[in-house]
Amino acid sequence: MPELPEVETIKSQIEPKLPIKVEKIILSDLSDSIVKTKDYPLDSFTIEKIERQGKVLRFYLDGDRRIISGLGMSGSWRIAQRPIGEKHTHVIFSGTNCDGDIHLGYIDPRRFGVMHFFNLENEAQWLTRLGPDVSKPEFNLEYLLKLKREKPNKVIKPFLLEQNFFAGVGNYMASEFCARAGIRPTRRMKTLSKTDLENLLKATKAVLDDTITTGGTTFSGGYQDAYGDKGEGVKNLVVFYQKVCGLCGEESVKKITLAQRGTYYCPHCQK
Repeated sequence: MPELPEVETIKSQIEPKLPIKVEKIILSDLSDSIVKTKDYPLDSFTIEKIERQGKVLRFYLDGDRRIISGLGMSGSWRIAQRPIGEKHTHVIFSGTNCDGDIHLGYIDPRRFGVMHFFNLENEAQWLTRLGPDVSKPEFNLEYLLKLKREKPNKVIKPFLLEQNFFAGVGNYMASEFCARAGIRPTRRMKTLSKTDLENLLKATKAVLDDTITTGGTTFSGGYQDAYGDKGEGVKNLVVFYQKVCGLCGEESVKKITLAQRGTYYCPHCQK
């Protein structure tokens, strides 16, 4: 599943191509399973800006219109100068930018992604479901201490997956955060000291920096960026899908299931 680093990579690749004047919109026969909201006619518009919030892309259009794009399990956007004919392309924006013809296509083999064509009011309401973005300044020690007080019985690793508290975090990142922070994924919030939470913040930054620098993380048959390339973040993983801990280099990594998600940790490095 594309997580914060993968979505950030796609955003960074689309951004230099803006603005794009979209003159034609093509929807596949299966696009209704992805496009959930149409607050305005899908005829033509200009994409002026793009931002990422958590694992969501926000397209800013002329006329105070918005597009929210969540990539789900297998979604991605593709940029091309020629028409996009790739299999599982469900939404295509064709138009022009400063370089000439350009096409922006949303590809999603499993169709778990969602797209909303929102007015400002409905976008603002929808975004209230997202908590602080873990890459932004509002994700800080004060916030984590507040969560410890308010959610003392939450188990840390599955808690990290709740987007209304930790926007942008997915399964592999949650395991990696806990590993680099030296925190056992089964611990409850009330057991985490101030030092533990400080270490979690440092771990979050380290994992994000490493993974964004390498263009995201691609597992077998998974994520591709806006040019169809795979991310190289797997080389930074210390526990997720690893046999031996990448931190100590000695201990075998253990796999357990928490909240129905595969979870990896090092019994030696994480307490």
